[in-house]
Amino acid sequence: MRALVFSAGTIAIALTVLHLIPGSQARLEAETMLVLGFVLLISYLFGKKISRWKLPKISGYLIAGIILGPHMADIFTVRAVRNLELIEHIALSFIALTAGGEFRISKLKKNLSLFSNVILWQIIIVMMGMTGLVLVFRPFISFLSESRFPVVLGVGMIFGVLSVAKSPATTIAIINETHAKGRFTDFVLGITVLKDVLIVLLFALILSLSQPLFFPEQEFHADYVLNVLKEILLSLGGGVLAGFLIHLYIKYVKQQPFLFLLGFILLVYEISVSLHLELILVFMVAGFFVANFTENGEGLITAIEKGSLPIYVLFFTLAGASLHVNVFLSAWSFTLIIVLFRMAATYAGTFVGGKISGTTREIKHFGWMGFVGQAGLTLGLSTIVAQTLPAPLGGQIRTIIIAAIAINQILGPILFRYSLGKSGEMEQKPAKLVGAM
Repeated sequence: MRALVFSAGTIAIALTVLHLIPGSQARLEAETMLVLGFVLLISYLFGKKISRWKLPKISGYLIAGIILGPHMADIFTVRAVRNLELIEHIALSFIALTAGGEFRISKLKKNLSLFSNVILWQIIIVMMGMTGLVLVFRPFISFLSESRFPVVLGVGMIFGVLSVAKSPATTIAIINETHAKGRFTDFVLGITVLKDVLIVLLFALILSLSQPLFFPEQEFHADYVLNVLKEILLSLGGGVLAGFLIHLYIKYVKQQPFLFLLGFILLVYEISVSLHLELILVFMVAGFFVANFTENGEGLITAIEKGSLPIYVLFFTLAGASLHVNVFLSAWSFTLIIVLFRMAATYAGTFVGGKISGTTREIKHFGWMGFVGQAGLTLGLSTIVAQTLPAPLGGQIRTIIIAAIAINQILGPILFRYSLGKSGEMEQKPAKLVGAM
C-alpha cells in the first residue's frame, strides 16, 4: 500500500511538471514517456496487490488501465495511449511466439478428436445461437427494430462469428502466471490457437456472405475471401521463415536472445504492415516451427519468460485503458444479454464436443471458462465491420462488441484461473522466474 501511495504522489508531481513544459511536441513526448514509466509501476504494483486475493495479476493490470485511462481518471490520455500502440503489437508478437512454442504436434495428434469436436460444436452452437438471439431481441434493439429481416439476419451472423473469437493473450498470460501444466491446460491453449486461425477465415467468409443482405444491389464476391486466404498463406510462409531465423540465432549466436527477439519483432512488424501480413499468425507459426522442427523450443520460451513481464504489464494496462466505459453504459442491457448468452453457448459447445470425444469431467464442465476472454483479435475484426458495413450500422455493431469485450476481458482471466484450480493443474507456489507474471 505504501508503494501505491508513493507512486500516486510521484505521478501527481510529474503531471504538474508536465504542464510546465512549453511546446506541444515536447510536451507530447514527455507525456508519452511519463505514461510508459508510470503505467509499468502502478499496474505492476496493483497486479501484485490483487494477486493476494487469489485473482489473476492481469486482472489487476486491466483494472488499473481502466481506472487510469482516458475514460475515467484520464491520467494518461487517448493521445498518449495511441502513441504506445506499438507496445501492443510487440506484446501480441511475444504472446503469439509463446502460443506457437507451447503447441506441439504430439499434443495435437493425441487430442485431435477432442479439439476438432469442441471447436466444431462451439462454432455451431455459438454462431447459430447468437444469430437467433439477435432475431428474437430485434424489437428491443434500438438500431434494428425498424430494419429489414435480411439486415437483422446479417447482423446476427456477424455477432455470431465475433462471439466465437477468443483472446490468446489472456490464455498465455494466465498459463505463465500460474505455471499450469497438464491435459486441461493443453486443451484450452490448443483450441485457442487453432480457433485464432479459423476465425479469421470464417469471419472473411461470413462478411462476404452478408454483403448482399446489407447491400441488396450487390452480389456475393469471393474476392475478399480470396484476398484474406492469400494473406494467411503468405503469413504462414513468413512465419516459417521467421522461425528458421530465430532458430539460427538461438543455436549459433546465443547472446541476449530476448533483445534479438525484440529487435526482430520490430523488423517483422514493419514488413508485415507493408505486405499486409497477419502479425499474430506470423509469430504463432514461427514459435510452432521452432518448437516442433528444431531443438530450440525450450530456449525460445525461456528467453521470452526472462524479459516479457514489462511488456505484458503494458499490454494489458493499455487494453484496459482502451475499453470504453461510456460505450458500455450506453448499451449495457443488450450487452449483458450477449455476454451471458455467449458464456452459456460456449459451455454448451464445449460440453457437447467433450461428451462426444469422451473427455474428462473437468474439461466438459469447466473447460468453457478458458474461452471467455476477448481482446485484440475481436477488436480488430469489429473495426473491419465498422469500416465495411453502411453507417451508422457498422459503428453501432462495433459499439456493442467493444462493450462486450470490456466485460469478457475482465471476467475471462478470473474464470480461467478458477478453472485451472478446479482441474488441479495450477501450481500452488509458482517458481520465482525472472520474467514470471
